[in-house]
Formats: sequence, C-alpha cells, structure tokens
Amino acid sequence: MNNYSHGSLLSNLTEQFCGLSKVLTFGTIACVSSMAIASSVLAERREVDIRLQVNQAEGFTVMTRKAETLARSAVQRTFDSEVLVSDVSVKVTAQSQDQAAIILQLIVSRREWVSRPDPKVWATYFPMTKTLMGLR
Repeated sequence: MNNYSHGSLLSNLTEQFCGLSKVLTFGTIACVSSMAIASSVLAERREVDIRLQVNQAEGFTVMTRKAETLARSAVQRTFDSEVLVSDVSVKVTAQSQDQAAIILQLIVSRREWVSRPDPKVWATYFPMTKTLMGLR
C-alpha cells in the first residue's frame, strides 16, 4: 500500500507540475507578445521635407553639400527633441521658380544614427536633379 501511495502522490505532483508549466508557458507567451506589440506601438517614424532654393551660381556640388548639412541637422534635431521617434526620413528638394526635384533622401534609424551620424552613409542621391534643374 505504501508503494501505491507514493505512486498516487507522484502522479498528483506530475499533474500539478504540468498544469503549472502550461500556465507559465502561456503567461510567458502573453508577456512577450505584449512587449512586442508595445514596442511596435512606441516606435515612430518622422518624415521631414526640406525645400532648398536653387542658386544657379553655386552649382550642383555646393547644393548637394547644403542638402547634406540640412538633412544632418533635421535628423539630429528630430532625434534630440522626440524620444519616441525610432526612424527619420528626410527629403531635400531643390526648388526653383517653376520646378522642383529631389536632391537626396536620407532614411535612418536612431540606432544607426548614433553609431554613425553621417548623412553621406544613409542618404540616397538623385544625380538627375543636376540636369533637371539646369545646374552645372
């Protein structure tokens, strides 16, 4: 009878452990899911559009350097002032009287920017802007 009692006790403990294990597993999954949802809700992307007036005397190279400087400032200012922003997209457009064309677009995450705050690394350039805007 003693063996039967131990077997029954062991069976009872096993059932309780399995039940507790299921509850813990479900709780862990629910917690991780909630954290993933919360972090995706908190992550924000900010888009910044900048217009840069074309100065024919300066040329395309100078205009591109100005666009990089403006983009760098916009990214840094956005990350500094808005702690919930995780990604920034900056579009710099050359603007003249009757036309406009994108010079560069910079898309960067906060983590990337902290590791390398260089607009040249993260920017996509549009060299056709030179022709479209009639720049030298």
